[in-house]
Amino acid sequence: MSLRSLFVSLALLLACETAYAQMERTMYQVFELDSAKVVDLDLAGIYELQVWAGSSILVETNIQISHASPEILDFLIKQGRYDVVADTISETVVRIKTRIRDRKPIKTPDGECTEIATTKLFVPDTFIWTEDKKTLNRKPQ
Repeated sequence: MSLRSLFVSLALLLACETAYAQMERTMYQVFELDSAKVVDLDLAGIYELQVWAGSSILVETNIQISHASPEILDFLIKQGRYDVVADTISETVVRIKTRIRDRKPIKTPDGECTEIATTKLFVPDTFIWTEDKKTLNRKPQ
């Protein structure tokens, strides 16, 4: 094998290997609370709550996928797999939930992908949450 064909083979091997490397994306969504006194949380997967000085809820979703191409990750994001939506239940109650709760495993011709999606909610300092972190209540004034 000539030196040139060895370099070409190595370049092709590296290109194939990096095409399925681990990828990471972070998405942000903002939800205005207006007159809401209670926020019910119905989120899939791992999430944490943090206090911030804003007047709205900021949702930060971090997605890590291994053994998939960037096109697969783009497709999953466009399909709304990681979207969080808000529903107004009443004048004073808002529900924030994961749009697609049932996240089936991601399969490719090379096998199953590893997916880790974590969510952080930045909650206004005018709210407190219950111990189970499923309900936010506006502090009395």
